[in-house]
Order: sequence, then C-alpha cells, then structure tokens
Amino acid sequence: MIALEGDNRAMHHLALALTVLTSLHSSHDDGLSTRIEAALTKAQQNRGQIEEFLARASKSGDTEENQAARWIVANMDGHGFTEFALTASDGATLPFDALDYKSLDQAKHALGQIEAKHPNADFKKARFDSDLQHATADFLTTHLREALHTWRTMPWSKSIHFEVFCDFILPYRGSNEPLGMWRAPARERLATLVADNSSVTDVVAFGEQARKSVHGWVGFSDLFYLHPTDQSYAQMCERKLGRCEDITNMISFGMRSVAAMCASDYTPWWADRDNNHAWEVVLDAQGRGRAGLSNRCAKVYRKTFAIQADSLALAKREDETVPSWLSSSHFRDVTSQYLPVSDVAIDLTNVPENQRFAYLAVFNGGVWRPIQWTRLSEHHARFTGMGRDICYLPMVHVGEHDLPAGAPFVLDKDGGVHPLAAKETHATTLTASITKPTTADADTGAHFAQTTVKPATAYELFVWKDGWTSCGRIENSQSTHAFTGIVGDGLYWLVEDGSEKLERIFTVEDGRQVFW
Repeated sequence: MIALEGDNRAMHHLALALTVLTSLHSSHDDGLSTRIEAALTKAQQNRGQIEEFLARASKSGDTEENQAARWIVANMDGHGFTEFALTASDGATLPFDALDYKSLDQAKHALGQIEAKHPNADFKKARFDSDLQHATADFLTTHLREALHTWRTMPWSKSIHFEVFCDFILPYRGSNEPLGMWRAPARERLATLVADNSSVTDVVAFGEQARKSVHGWVGFSDLFYLHPTDQSYAQMCERKLGRCEDITNMISFGMRSVAAMCASDYTPWWADRDNNHAWEVVLDAQGRGRAGLSNRCAKVYRKTFAIQADSLALAKREDETVPSWLSSSHFRDVTSQYLPVSDVAIDLTNVPENQRFAYLAVFNGGVWRPIQWTRLSEHHARFTGMGRDICYLPMVHVGEHDLPAGAPFVLDKDGGVHPLAAKETHATTLTASITKPTTADADTGAHFAQTTVKPATAYELFVWKDGWTSCGRIENSQSTHAFTGIVGDGLYWLVEDGSEKLERIFTVEDGRQVFW
C-alpha cells in the first residue's frame, strides 16, 4: 500500500502524541504531568511544536535532558513577548515611539502634546505572544542542549545541582522580551574570559568576573523610561542602550551562556522615592545572593521562570481582579536576603464585602501602590517579611481600583508599628521648607537634590484622613510658610500648585519634617 503525504503527517503526529503520552505517564512522575498537560492545551495550534520538543528530549536517552524539557514546558505558561503602546482612554493606539527622539526631554515634550489631546493616555499592553503558542521545537531544543552542555563542561558549575541549574541557567528568556538565540553569540563574546579562567572552580568568583565583562554591553539611557517594551538580545546589541530591565536581561543572557549564576531582582516601587528598579545579582551554587540597595525597599522580589505555587496569581479566582503586577506567578520574595524584615498584623476598618485579599502599599509617584498581599481573616490581615523604616497604607483592590482599608502607619527601624490616624489633640506649628528630600538615583548613581519651598509660589498642605484632605495653603503672596494645627500622628503632603504631585509625604517630629 502506498502511504500518502497526509497519512505520513498523521502517523508522525500520532507517534509524537504517543511518545509524549508515555513520558507524561511514565513510572517516574516528577509531579509535572498535570501542568504539562495543561500547557499543551494552552499551546493550541502550536501544540505540535511543544510535543516535538518533549519527544526529542524523551528519545535522547539523556535523563537530565528529558527532565529539563519537562520542567520548561511545565513552567512556560504566562511567559511571552509583551509589546506596550501608548493608548487613549477609548482603547485607540496613539502614535508615539520614544526612540524617535534624541533625548528624554524631547520625548516628554512630544508626549505632553499628545496627553493634552488625550488626558488619560497611558502605556498599555497592546500585544502578548505566548511562548506556548509561538516557541518552536528547534528553538527550545537548541536552548536546552546548549544550556546543558555549558553547565556540564564549565569548571565553576560543577557544584551547581540540577534543580538550581533549572532555575538560573536553563531559562531561555529574561523577562518579556522578544524570543532570541542568544546563548552561542554571548558565549562567543566571553570566550577569552572563559579560557583565562579554566582553572577557576568558585562559582561566585567567576560570576563576578562575568558580570563585570557583560555590564558594558548595554549602557543606560533615561530615554527608555518611555519605551516600556523590553528589548531582545539582538536589539540591545544594535542599540547598545536601554533601561535597567534591559541591562539586567543582557547580563542574565551573558552569564547564563557560560553557566554563571545570576538572578534578576527588583522592587516594583521604591518606598522613599518615585519609580522602581531592577538589577542583576551574582548567586552562589545554592542560588542565594544579594546586591546593594540605593534606596529604601519595602519588598525585593526575584524573577523566576518557574511558576510559584504560593503566588497571588494562583490563589485568586478567575472572577477576582488584583493589582496588575501582582497577577504574575513568576517571582518569589527575597527581601529577607537583603535587609531586616518584620511581620505586621493589623485590623482593617474599611473592607467591602467578599474581599479575600488585602494589600500593603507604599507612596510612589504621587499615589499609593500595593507591594505585598495577604489573605484576609474577616477584617484581620497579617503581612509577612516587610521592610522596615517605611510608611505603609493598608488597601483592598475593588474592580480596577486600589482603595484605602485603614490608617497609614510607619514600621520603624526596630519593627515597631506607629499608626498615623491624625487623632492627637496636641497640635504644633510647622514652618515647611522642603517638599522632597535628597535621594539617590539607582539607574545613574547620581543624587537628586532636595526640593525646597520657593518664594512667591503657592502650596497646599494635605493630611491623610481616609484620603488626602486639605489642611492649609500658602498663597504666592505670602512671605511666611507656617502651618498651624499639625499633630504628631498625622501624615502630611505639601504640594506645589500645578506640580506633577511628586512631592514626598512626611510626618512631623519635634517641629521638623521627617520624609517617607
């Protein structure tokens, strides 16, 4: 009987399915079968490519290759390329690319003109290419085999166990950048470094050298603050510039390419200034490590390729909304590796019905931004591992909005909790002189000078009482900047008329401003 081309294709797909099915239900079950089956379903039209990848690994006769392939597929859900676009409130995409301009100031000016016509314009996710639906078998197999070969042959990687290899060397992507083949070209760029360290067995010592070598491949440019789409390896090689996320990805690519241990850590929101930050960390053979911090952190998280079983993304129901950045299942809390932390137990006062989760937020960019979550027990919440010397606000998330759920408080350097309910009866007078203290810039290493109260300028003072409430003004004709009725348990915010509202919040102690 002559087999037709369609018959051959069908037989090939059947053989693949049988190979994958045998792998899924083998006597040695590593606990990943259910997640792999779910991943194959989500791969949709790309299922054949993922099955081919698994089948190749299963047929290789290499136990570690088979286990690593299964680990990759079991953890691929949620990974992909994300493209952001400036979007109007009606969902229309607005033409803007920061890279069309020579400087951040020029880009901001152009963006300001667009925002004047579209007041609620913001960068939003315009496209998501799921790895499960786009990664090919050849792409995945090449990454897997190159990672295994490097891990098995480099002298400094001999102390790295397989499970740690999977977490920190095997992943084929850094964040949400376009997929790319970066291992071989990055390893080639580091060939001299590898040859010069052929007798080195200390994974941290080599990792530090590799990090320094790769660090110069991409420079920082503040223009990329307005380019939220992560760059691929090839794009960074061409542009040689990026923001902290790009630089961290490039360092991860370079270090992974030679089996050096590296992680990407980040704080979603600084606790004592605006913005956020991501940075690379050299790790030991057990996957532990930390770097220096330029500012105060409420939380430090480590990106993971592996799905984290204790994440909010897995705890929430389909019909529940959560703060957007907390919706990922691919990060773990490593704050305690960086600084002293405390658990905080509080009773919330403003909790709508049917709320299962509560959040702690820090003040960043003129608004409160959730940075940690916990399950509610009636109106009681316990938050674990919180950074100290920070002002927090308890919140709940309703629909698409973060709402206050109690009074703000300061968690002091020793772990003591100081509520800021603005209820004290003893009041003092404050002569305000500063709206923002001196602060470091983690991206450039520079320091931003403090912002002082300017003459002939109008300001409004706000106190937090279930929201910001005006409690005084300085008109531009006034020569004095004194405010009366200031209480010790109040949280204040002095805002210049017409500003971007980036001034810092503060309390008052012994007649002076203490900024948070």
